[in-house]
Amino acid sequence: MSNFIKVFLMLVLCSIFVACSDESNNDVEAKKDHVWKNQTDAIDKAKEVEGMMQDSENKMREALDQ
Repeated sequence: MSNFIKVFLMLVLCSIFVACSDESNNDVEAKKDHVWKNQTDAIDKAKEVEGMMQDSENKMREALDQ
């Protein structure tokens, strides 16, 4: 009888853990929307502007060298 109780309790505990697990595919959405989204967007935009400034500077240096 005690083996039956142990098996029953194991099944109940396993079902609780499985029922409480989160298997949704919201990971992609969670990475896109987060608390610091505005700040990270601003940093990304600044990096783009920095790249454009570097390209412009390189073109100006090439023009001066010629």
